[in-house]
Amino acid sequence: MIRPIVTSSESWLERHRATHARHPEFGTHRHPYLPEIIQGLVEGHSGLEKPSLLDYGCGKGVFLNEMAATGWFRFVRGYDPAVRAFTARPAQQYDIVVCLDVLDQLEDRFVEPVIEDIAQYTGSVAMFDVITVQTPALAHLEPRPALEWEKLIGARMPIQKTIVRASSEAELRAGACPERAILIARPK
Repeated sequence: MIRPIVTSSESWLERHRATHARHPEFGTHRHPYLPEIIQGLVEGHSGLEKPSLLDYGCGKGVFLNEMAATGWFRFVRGYDPAVRAFTARPAQQYDIVVCLDVLDQLEDRFVEPVIEDIAQYTGSVAMFDVITVQTPALAHLEPRPALEWEKLIGARMPIQKTIVRASSEAELRAGACPERAILIARPK
């Protein structure tokens, strides 16, 4: 049973809606280092059918569309309360849930409720991609060390694997944060 959880303040939502409106590139990050990891999650899926995918906090849906084009999934769905096309809350669990560059953008008091919300949507596995080290240009973010992300997520979902990933020189030149953590978790 999916229950409603308050995952943001109205002021945060308004700020993100305005940022999406002012900056066409905001919410379009492609995550080129993730498809191989996601393909491994798909291959590890034990269901008879292809898995379903929920991109929680999908922004404008660029990565969601890339995942849909792979043919790996029975169906894909995006959810982002700050983007009009994706504001409808999902009503069911998904085999795989991804949450990319979301937790580190939230007001601190909503990090744990969002993790709890993701946990209730996760049927098999969730993948979180979070920033651990930021650049001065992205000082609005709320990075935490990988171990702190493990504790926060692990309180609601057992962590199966953590990958700490340094950005490449090309990614740094394009404005990426120097380091991030990718955490794979299972529902309790």
